[in-house]
Amino acid sequence: MTDPLDDEAPQDIRQRLQAANHRQVELLQRVIRLTGEREALDLKVRRQAEEIERTRQTLVSVRRHMLVAEASRMAPWELDMATGQVQLGVRWDEMLGERIDARDSWSVRELLDRVHPDDMAAVRRALDEALQGRSDRYLVEHRIAARGGWIWIESVGMITERNPEGKPLRLTGRNIDITARRKMHEDMAQARAQAEASSQAKSEFLANVSHEVRTPLNAVMGLTRLLQQSSLNPEQRQYLDLIDRSASTLLALLNDILDLSKIEAGKLVFEQIRFDIGRWVREAVALHTPAAQAKGLRVDVDIADDVPRKLEGDPGRLRQILSNLVSNAVKFTESGRILVTVRLAPDQTGAQRDQLRLLFAVRDSGVGIPQDKQQQIFEAFTQADASTTRRYGGTGLGLAICARLVAMMGGSIHVLSRPGEGSTFRFTANFEQAAAEIHVMTELAPLEPAGRAGQRVLLAEDHAINELLMRKLLTQMGYEVTVARDGQEAVRCWQSQPFDLVLMDVQMPIMSGFEATAQIRALEAADAGRRHTPIVALTAHAMAGYREKCLAAGMDAYVSKPVSPALLVQAIDEATRPQAPPPLADMLEGLDLTSARRVGAAPAPTTHSTGSTEPVLAAGPLESIDLDELVETMGGDRLAVIEIAAAMRSDMAQRAASMQRALPLRDALTLQEQTHALKGALATIGAHRAAAVAKQMELALRGSDWAIVASQAQCLTAEIAQVDLALARLETAD
Repeated sequence: MTDPLDDEAPQDIRQRLQAANHRQVELLQRVIRLTGEREALDLKVRRQAEEIERTRQTLVSVRRHMLVAEASRMAPWELDMATGQVQLGVRWDEMLGERIDARDSWSVRELLDRVHPDDMAAVRRALDEALQGRSDRYLVEHRIAARGGWIWIESVGMITERNPEGKPLRLTGRNIDITARRKMHEDMAQARAQAEASSQAKSEFLANVSHEVRTPLNAVMGLTRLLQQSSLNPEQRQYLDLIDRSASTLLALLNDILDLSKIEAGKLVFEQIRFDIGRWVREAVALHTPAAQAKGLRVDVDIADDVPRKLEGDPGRLRQILSNLVSNAVKFTESGRILVTVRLAPDQTGAQRDQLRLLFAVRDSGVGIPQDKQQQIFEAFTQADASTTRRYGGTGLGLAICARLVAMMGGSIHVLSRPGEGSTFRFTANFEQAAAEIHVMTELAPLEPAGRAGQRVLLAEDHAINELLMRKLLTQMGYEVTVARDGQEAVRCWQSQPFDLVLMDVQMPIMSGFEATAQIRALEAADAGRRHTPIVALTAHAMAGYREKCLAAGMDAYVSKPVSPALLVQAIDEATRPQAPPPLADMLEGLDLTSARRVGAAPAPTTHSTGSTEPVLAAGPLESIDLDELVETMGGDRLAVIEIAAAMRSDMAQRAASMQRALPLRDALTLQEQTHALKGALATIGAHRAAAVAKQMELALRGSDWAIVASQAQCLTAEIAQVDLALARLETAD
């Protein structure tokens, strides 16, 4: 028997094998295609599952937002811009407190009719910007009529649909009732306004109290001191001493209360002047040395050698702090020693560039302070023990004021003490490092002004007792005194005869001291031939900013009542010193630089023994620049003086340009920075007149009186021009 395959031809076998192979390939391709389709379906299923999950999460998030909206009582809305219809929900009806209609659709006009008339413009503006496509967002707060009256709502929306051309089709948003929030803001604004009004009333009350108390106190202290100069028996002198000490105590208490009030109101002003710290510290301690010596106490001052002698800051406030601490040390120490030390603070962190932090300490061997009382003694009206007031006196204000003053000087204060072992009060304070300055304040009580005998003084004072006191003091100082009892009479007297000095009470009937000073300055400016008359302000006001107000008003110096002879002499000296600012007319006219003794004139050559001629700088007090000081400052180096002149001209030009740009914008910060820098630079080169004008402009800027600022800026520009001309001629001198 034979196999059928054996009977087939080889050709047929090959064809059958090829057909089988072809079917296998087709099956394989189909498997691959189906596998790809399955993978694509799997991917699509996964994507659909992910999209479903995202949708679920979105729905969950939407649900949460809906719950939040429900909790916050938001009312959603949607505006169809094609129809002008707004879809509103049930929450809107609840917000209004009424069910107006069963409809959910409202026209824009129907809703606008419920808007408060005062808010209509804002609503229309926001809506028009959205409808015109100028803004994607709609945001406005406005009032709307509800059942209980007007309610405030915040309406927020945004464009949620546009046509192919980009035109807005749908605006979706929500409304929320903000009536309670607006009421809270209004209550806060009203409370703030009331607080500010109360603060202003408090300041005015304190200023008036200060004036009303200081005026009779000035008379009491002044007349007491005049009586002490007369013939008295021991009993009378003892009574007068008691009166004087009591008045001084009352004055100290008044000053403490005013200082604390000024600090709390943020109106305490700090000066920035150069001073000799060693002299001021020793003088502050010396004020209390007699009381310490009367108790048998030793008082020492130790200032480290590495503490710079010349610093810049407010020496008056430093003296106030030290004086309080030393006074307490004397008061609470029965035997032993009081030591005052000044050191560079070990930690200079936080001090700005060109600043130094000093560490002051006042150590005593007195009664000490319990540990649990050492923090509260820095609080106002607080003492370590109730018995302290009965035994030692005082109000508990001194250390509170010290703590606040130290903080305002960038430092801190603390005490180390044990009962029965004494106390050490330490505080730090920041001061500017004084550059190479020409004048440094070193004396607490200035020298008496020279050449005053026979000089004529106009005293404007309406209070009879103060008039008597001031007339006596001025007569003792050698002045011839004319009295005016109001500002109007003072102006008439000033016009009728020349005076070397005017003492002007600020608060007078008919015309105040400020008005009288303004008239005098205006008359001086109109009369180019009339010289500047120094005016010293006399005032019982001692609130912050009052000194600056007096100086900005055209007065040359300021002294507060009660007026002591030393303070009066200091104020007169300040008002009449040569570098005091000239009258306005002189400032605007400029300087005559034709004189050979002025900067810029060709100096006369000096003939030496060799027969050669060498130009030298003419030194002497000049109107625009005190060349003596400039040459002395530069050690007589002519080339250095010329180099300084070139640098100063460039600096002045830059700063003047900056001020010209800042003035129309009322950029107070820039103007203060440039004016302060010019003041110091001008004083350094001996341009004291220009420096004085810069100082007055700086004071006017502090008071934000832009009319005075503009006037002072004009004067300063004129002065800078004259200084620049003088420096230019100095550069070209050969």
